[in-house]
Order: sequence, then C-alpha cells, then structure tokens
Amino acid sequence: MTMPTTFCHVINPFPCPENSEHGIASRITYESLRVAAEEARKQGIRVEIHAIVLPGDEIAIKGPATLAGYLDRTVQDIRPMSPKRPFPLIADILRVGAESSECGYLIFTNMDIAVQPNFYVALNEIVEKRFEPGTPFTIYRRNISSHYDSIEQLPEMYRQPGQIAYGYDCFVFPKSYVPQLDLGNCCIGAAHFDYLLFIALDAVSGFRAQRINDLPLTFHIGNDIAWSSQIDYIEHNLMESLAAIRRMRGNLDIPQDSNFARMERAHFLPNTRIDSRLLRKLKRVPGIGQLALTVKRWLGRSH
Repeated sequence: MTMPTTFCHVINPFPCPENSEHGIASRITYESLRVAAEEARKQGIRVEIHAIVLPGDEIAIKGPATLAGYLDRTVQDIRPMSPKRPFPLIADILRVGAESSECGYLIFTNMDIAVQPNFYVALNEIVEKRFEPGTPFTIYRRNISSHYDSIEQLPEMYRQPGQIAYGYDCFVFPKSYVPQLDLGNCCIGAAHFDYLLFIALDAVSGFRAQRINDLPLTFHIGNDIAWSSQIDYIEHNLMESLAAIRRMRGNLDIPQDSNFARMERAHFLPNTRIDSRLLRKLKRVPGIGQLALTVKRWLGRSH
C-alpha cells in the first residue's frame, strides 16, 4: 500500500518594519498559507508549516507557521561582508527543516512568495500523478501588480493572472535528498543559491528535476530587484556555487542533456567570463551599483 504524501513547508521569517515592503509581503504570505493549509486539511492532506529562524527572530513567526528550529550561524560567520546582512545559509535552513519533521516531502519558498488556496492540494496531485516517485520540482511564480498591500485584497490577488517569472523560489522534493545536497556555503537573499539548489536536486535525483510553469500556484507582489545591488553576496554565492559544481562533477557523470549541464552552460559559466567579472568589479565603484539597479528597474529587468 502506497503511503500518502505528506508535506513540511519550510520558511525563514525575519523581523522587519510592519509597513515595509517585506512586512506587507510577509503578512500576505502568512494569510495565504493559512488558507491553503486549511484547504489541504479539508482534503485530508497532511501539511506542516515550519519556521526556521535565527535566535531572537521568533517575533517574526505568525500562524499557521510554528517555530521548528534555530539556525546557529549566518553567512557573516563564513565570510564577513558589507553591507552587513545576517543571511542564513540555504543548506542550514533545509537541514534544520528536515530534522524538524517526519513528513516525506519538503517545500521551500521565500518569505515573499504567496500561494493559491489549492497550493498543497495541487502539489499532492503533482507528486502522486504527474511525476514518477522521487521527482523534485520547482514552480514558477506569477508577478502581480505592486499596488496590493493588505490581506483583505487576497481574493482579488488570487484572480490575477500575473506575469510568469522564470526564477526559482518554490521547491518541492523528497526530504531524504537533503543530506545529499551540495550547496556549499551559499546564502539566501542573494543570487545564485536558487540555481545551485535546482541543479543539486537534479543531481541527487538521478537528473530528473522538473520545472512547472503551467500551474499558477504561487505569486509575488511586484518585481523589485533591490537584491541585485548586493554585489559582495552575489559574488560569494557564485564562487560557492562554482566550487559545488566542481565537486559534483568530480563525483558524478553529468549527462550533457541534463538540467544540471544546461544550467551550468546557460547560467553559471557565463558569469565566469572576463566581461562578467569586470562588470561585477565596476559595480563595486561607489554609485555604480545603485545606478545599475536603477537602469534595470527602468528597463523592467529581473536580472
């Protein structure tokens, strides 16, 4: 008899001003999780929502999430950078999240990702009927208008088709994969960690990772890219990712047609070119990084 699929949704909340962009997004995220968890309960689907935080950040946890574990370091303990940001390591979040639950599948989303009411019900359908057992997958979000700012507007947000965003901010995979993932010391809050997580999941699953872009299950308010100006953290994650890729290549035979190989060619290797390295150095010049961010916003670019 096949055991029913069970989910542990891991999030990493942190304190912020209530009326800040992140504060607004977090409130909407929590309410969307509550609605989705209630719908899952009605359908008999077991879902736990576990908050993994730094000591002192417990105030950021709101229902339906529960405190499930603490992190004992940040990227600053690995490599002090400026401006100083206590970004956790993605490997630590997933490890503590896995240790906190007996569920079969982990879900990881960023704190600014809200979900549709049928989110967990649809994930259950995907795991049990769409893919073969053990397949990890990511779900592309929709970006909706930035004018939404309250949980009372959620019914309207649910109806918005939004614009598909080809990023990686919602991962679903067997919990048993966590100890096998090589994520180096990549931190969340900056580029590259999400791409590395996707190809690491591809590797440990026997190169079976999938992307889903036909189901509007998650959404994000607006599409600000302030993170793209934090060049020290981006550079750190890139170096950690390249080192992890080298280790994985040393241990595995990587098929050329795999998601791993394709993403290495399309995303990581271009960032090692001399022109890319020079551009990142240029962004360290005072004022240039902020100027580049302003131009990207004007052009509507997300990267």
